[in-house]
Amino acid sequence: MSILFVIAALQAAPPPVDPILIPPREDAQTQSPSPAMARTQRLLSCMRVAASDPAAAIAEGARWALTDGGIEAELCLGLGYENSGDWDAAERAYMRAHGFAEAAGDTRGTGILANAGRMALRNGDPASARDRFGVVLADSSLSDSVRGNVLIERSQAHVALEDGDAAQADLVAAQALLPNDSSVWLLSATLARRQGDFDTAGDFIDRALELDQTDPANLLEAGNIAIGLNAYDIAQQAWSRAAAADPDGPSGQAAARNLERLAALLAEDPGVPVELPDQSPGIEETDPQG
Repeated sequence: MSILFVIAALQAAPPPVDPILIPPREDAQTQSPSPAMARTQRLLSCMRVAASDPAAAIAEGARWALTDGGIEAELCLGLGYENSGDWDAAERAYMRAHGFAEAAGDTRGTGILANAGRMALRNGDPASARDRFGVVLADSSLSDSVRGNVLIERSQAHVALEDGDAAQADLVAAQALLPNDSSVWLLSATLARRQGDFDTAGDFIDRALELDQTDPANLLEAGNIAIGLNAYDIAQQAWSRAAAADPDGPSGQAAARNLERLAALLAEDPGVPVELPDQSPGIEETDPQG
């Protein structure tokens, strides 16, 4: 999930762009764009290309870097590499862009560093991701929405580093900033369940379902929590709804398989408690972030 740059949704022109990417708007009476605005327009074009043809965006960024280069050229490269799934190359491009921004005192540096942190997390380096997100969160100018999303990203780094308490602290902080975002409550519920705190997990998933009762990921997790409490009927209801809502998606398919396995387990011995999702090879869950 991109935090600051809306990348995946760039399917039409003009694309939605976070203000951190672009300099202030030029005066309407200006006859020709300034060099800064010309670079911005070129970057916007690269963003549109990257959404459908990452290789072309990478080629454009490479050409650009050989001429005047700078922040925008590296962002163009980073966008191309990110959309192609080359997390390592994207991370390096974003870090070069961040270096240029820092040297120039450009306010976009914080947002660029957040993107570098996301790439580090995807590239299997949660420690670097955590540290970069920490620097980003130290910026007092962040909006509540951006801060909340960065906290969510950092919580994933904490989970990868097996620091569940730090992860849950970040998620609780994100809940206060994004109280109507069901994904925050879903992530909190999943982590609480994995930590064995089923009462708290139940409270969190109840809030997620209040916000979105049809999300198959919420329904799948509700079933997983119910199984942890040996509430078979509730688990069956939640998984049945998830399977019906998303028959071809990962949450719906996992729920359907869980229903089959739960039925088999109960048929063997209805009196034997069903094991928790994380402890049993028979019960599946999906990554709420993926």
